[in-house]
Amino acid sequence: MTRTRVVVQSRLNSSRLPGKALMTIGGMPLIELVARRASRDGHEVIVATSEEQYDTRIFDHLHRVGIPAMRGSLDDVLGRFVAATRDLDDDDRVVRLTGDNPVGDSSLIDELIEAMDAGGFEYGRNDVSRMPEGLGCEVFRVRDLRRAAAETDTPYDREHVTPWLRRNVSTLDYVPEDNPGDPERFRCTVDVLSDYDRVCRLFADKTDPVSVPWIDLINEIGGSAFTAGPSVPRRDRSELDQSVMILGGQAFAGPLAPSSTEIRAMLATAVNRGVNHVEVGRGDHNAEEILHKCGEPQLTQRLHFISRLREIRTNDPRLAATTVEAQLERSFAELGRRKASAVLMANVDEAHSADGTGWHRLRDYRESGEVGRIGVNVESLDELRRALELTDIGYVQFPLGVADRALSGARELLTDRDVVVTTHATFAGGTVFEPTELNRQLVLLAHELGRANVADLCVAYSLGHPFVDSIAVGTRSNQQMIDDLAYCLNAPLTPDEVDLVDERLASVLTS
Repeated sequence: MTRTRVVVQSRLNSSRLPGKALMTIGGMPLIELVARRASRDGHEVIVATSEEQYDTRIFDHLHRVGIPAMRGSLDDVLGRFVAATRDLDDDDRVVRLTGDNPVGDSSLIDELIEAMDAGGFEYGRNDVSRMPEGLGCEVFRVRDLRRAAAETDTPYDREHVTPWLRRNVSTLDYVPEDNPGDPERFRCTVDVLSDYDRVCRLFADKTDPVSVPWIDLINEIGGSAFTAGPSVPRRDRSELDQSVMILGGQAFAGPLAPSSTEIRAMLATAVNRGVNHVEVGRGDHNAEEILHKCGEPQLTQRLHFISRLREIRTNDPRLAATTVEAQLERSFAELGRRKASAVLMANVDEAHSADGTGWHRLRDYRESGEVGRIGVNVESLDELRRALELTDIGYVQFPLGVADRALSGARELLTDRDVVVTTHATFAGGTVFEPTELNRQLVLLAHELGRANVADLCVAYSLGHPFVDSIAVGTRSNQQMIDDLAYCLNAPLTPDEVDLVDERLASVLTS
């Protein structure tokens, strides 16, 4: 009979939360809770810790409570797994868990195994890019684990256990039937202190923390006690899956920039409400560096970046390419990561100039996987037409709001195009709130259309254009962030309402 053994890797020297394996959750150390939930329905379980002196505490505690444990190299985790399964047959199964994910349980493991058997896969994992971080689980055969140990000696493969398997055996990236989506909102791993606080509260009132199903815990995480409120929706159907509101990074820099404390509060609010992207530019007064320094890692790591390049201002092909490269490399350095969801050239003229060498350099980054999509900023319908002629164009950004309607007719050009559209100028740089005739008309329209205020109307207007995937909003306080997120939850204007706003404001904007 095929055996299944769960191997939970654990250590005390976590860089972001040292000692977390023995921190109490649900009345027991975290590592004990993870092991008991994984073995709840009869699976064999063993905790694989290191031979370092400090990990003796993990080993001794598990021995006292009757949970099997073994020790091996700190860095060669693959070797630990081989040793932890030495007595199994080649056809037996191994389940890999990490000791900082207490919400997952044996039923989550069983669902993945059943899906693998149904599809004939040799390796399977829960796809945490589409489900909450903290529900990770990998399953594979002992024979393939042993093959990996024999075939690879690279430090990366040995530390992360399964990269060799993913490269060499049939792989299933699985999403459970009860997956809630919205990975940021339902995050349930214990990586940093705020995660620990959140998960402690989750298990605090559970009389039996071992038996409560994972989906019940996930549903509770979605409640108001664990999040700042409802998540903003998504309507981007690309692989970027942008939230309808993304952060405008220019608000984090300059003379009116909020304090570091306020930036951290804003990032926490945004991430907890499902915002998943921030757009920053080389001309934003060091916004990239400020964001990296002020944002706590558990927040900034959950945000993806849209990078806007400055104008390169050259017709020299070689200089254009090196300038694009220098700007992007500087962005990577200041953001502390070599990955951007999208990179945008300053305008369409520069994308076409210098024999297109700057644009070609961006295509190279896209091919390498360091950049997801490449695009441009445009200011008019004519510029949009020219942008859509660019090879591999996948992203455009332009102004669109009640006071800036130059591209309100972009729908026809964008139909059936695989291009992500983000707009800015939702509030026209704040001019919609100034005591002018424009503001007076907007106040009247907001009342007539049942909107809370002018800001609500402006957001609903921009999102009332169906070709818009996201709006980039630059907020300078946490309260403003909360308000703007609330407006994004409201229904956008209907086409008739958009037309009414355009008609009512036509004379005001031309006067």
